[in-house]
Parts: sequence; structure tokens; C-alpha cells
Amino acid sequence: MKRREFMKLSSLALALTSGMPQFLARAAAKAAEGGKRLVVIQLSGGNDGLNTLVPYSNGAYYAARPHIAVSKQEVLSLNADLGLHPSLKPLLTLWDAGQLALLESVGYPNPNRSHFASMAIWHSADPSGADKEGWIGRIAEKLGDPFCATNIGGITPLALRTSELILPSVNNLDSFQLKLPKGTEASYQGVMSLPRRGEAFFVAQATRQMMSNTARVQKNLSKYKSGSSYPENNKFAAKLRELARLIAADTGQSILYTDLGSFDTHASQRAQQDMLLGDLSSGLLAFMYDLKVQGLEDKVMVIAFSEFGRRVAENDSGGTDHGKGGVMFALGKGVRGGIYGASPDLEKLSDGDISYQQDFRGIYAQALDNWLGIPSSDILGAKFDAPRFIS
Repeated sequence: MKRREFMKLSSLALALTSGMPQFLARAAAKAAEGGKRLVVIQLSGGNDGLNTLVPYSNGAYYAARPHIAVSKQEVLSLNADLGLHPSLKPLLTLWDAGQLALLESVGYPNPNRSHFASMAIWHSADPSGADKEGWIGRIAEKLGDPFCATNIGGITPLALRTSELILPSVNNLDSFQLKLPKGTEASYQGVMSLPRRGEAFFVAQATRQMMSNTARVQKNLSKYKSGSSYPENNKFAAKLRELARLIAADTGQSILYTDLGSFDTHASQRAQQDMLLGDLSSGLLAFMYDLKVQGLEDKVMVIAFSEFGRRVAENDSGGTDHGKGGVMFALGKGVRGGIYGASPDLEKLSDGDISYQQDFRGIYAQALDNWLGIPSSDILGAKFDAPRFIS
């Protein structure tokens, strides 16, 4: 049976098992070698990199942002020139442990300031915009495993889609289990036991396997005891807790995906970004501590991206408009902590924007080659370089 035919039949089997979690039904079940997991966080809306990793020794920064700049007194200094936004204070624990990498001026050639177009470029890993398939979806096709990644959230993002499959998205793990109407269990088992041939046999076999996997993993999920106190009233932290449950339950995903937003700070930026960065950092610290208690911290690496940065100069509404190059970060025990890439030259801008210096596909390539052990050129279509931020 060809891989694409297998995937289509898998999708049919999933459709027939109404309400069953796709991610529990790993018909091609096989975790990545070494059991490593990559968590990808999407900072939706265009996070302002200059107010995330602050060039507090640069007078041009303060001249361009008289109202929204992070003052020198607020900055969490990392070196003589750069420091973190004060809302990112929880991440200092990871920085001090050498487990936080900050990647400067990341972007792609011929940048696009449209949310939709730029996000599609990051999701497809194709700056031309021609590829309509997600880079993580392509991993699933290469592995022949349509259950190798899961999104915690609503609609499955483009990154986890191809023309042949849509990888699963879930909001609440507890709601994903097979629940038959009372009194129909015997009838259901009777139907499932009927002899079948050909494709119908495959569908029945896959369905039985999904039922078995569902029961097993739900049992494992029920055993999960959080090793951390996740911040209350923080929806992003709640998503991370669900990710921790999946990882601890050993459901087998190589990649886990979620998002936080919106960072589209055209007005009143300080209030909005301050809050979001606080949610981000407090949630991540709780997540990483949870993994440590579970004995899994050396198995998980996190990378975070945003579709673009913001313009250098503030606007008249106390915000910033869509820009180009931005800041990515990676964290985890397998990360080489530090700041990678040259700080943006605020005296030499590209149409008022920070010029990109590092291609984001190089960051993806590092995560694939050096963390998951998946040849990046097979997924990205070429070789892309980046500073070695992974141990």
C-alpha cells in the first residue's frame, strides 16, 4: 500500500470513529529516535523584537521611541548592550542556567508585512509563497506518520497541513475519548466484529487499534500529576499544561504546537505587549519546571517565532506598525544559552525596519537536524545555516 493511500484510509478510519482523538490513534506509531520533542510556539500578530530584547545602550532606540521604549531602569540586563523586557523576568532562571538562546534579526528575503502572507511563509518555510503545504505537515508525510504532531488550540494551522492530511488539533485532552450512547456498546462491538475485506478490513482494524490506544493513553493521562504550579487566569499556561500532559503520557508526538497572541500592537503597545510577554514567560517557566519534575527536561526543546517584527519608530497611537526582522528564541536543557546574531543597526534601516540577518529556515534546520534527527533538506528543500544554538 502506498503511503498516500495509507494516509487517506487512516483519515477515513478517523472519520468513522466520531469524536475519537486522532493523536491517540497512531496507526504508524513510532516516536522520534531518542524520544525527543520539539515544542513550537507561534506569537501571533507580529511581536516587537526591539522591546523584547532591548538595545538599552543604543541612543537611537530611545530617540525612535520616546513613549514606548523600555527604560534602562526597567531592562533586565543580559550584557552591556542588551537586556530583556521586564515582563520576561521568569525567563532569567533559564538564562542563568544556560538554557535560553535569543536569536536576533530573524526573517526572510523580500519580507511581506501582511499578517496572512507572512504567516503562510513561516508555516510553509517558503518565502516565495508558492508552497501551500506546512513544514510540519511535510515531516508527517516523510515519516509516513500522520500523527507525529499535534496542535493545542482551535483550527489546525497551515504548518500542520498538506494537501493529503490535516494533523490533529485539540483544545481539551479530557474531552477526547470514545463515548458511546448508553446501551449501544454491545451493538457497536457486534458491528466491529463483522468480517470485512479489502479497505473495509483496514478501516475496522485501524478503528480497533484506535480504541485500544485511546483507552491506554487516557489511562496514562489520568495518572499525570503536575509537578508545577501553573499561573491561574493564564490561557497560554493552560495550553502548556496540556502539552506537558501529552509529553508525560508518552503519546508519541515528535512535535507539539501552540500559539499566543495577539501581538499586533498598533496602539497602546506597552500595556498589551507587557501583559502578553508576562503570560508567555510565566507559563514557560512553569512548563519547564513541570518537565523537570517529570524527569523529561532533557527531552524537550521549545522554539518561538512571530510572523514579523515591528517598525523601529513608534507611531502616533503609542504603538508600532508592521516591520520586518524580529527576535526568535529557543529554550531547554539541550540549548546553548546566549545571544546569536548581530544586534540590529538602528542607524541603517530597511525602509524604517530592522533588516533580517538570519533566515528563519536556518533555525528550523537546526531543530530538525540537531534535535529531532530529521534531515532538514528533505523538509525545507535545501540546506540553510544558522548559528549552532543546540548542544
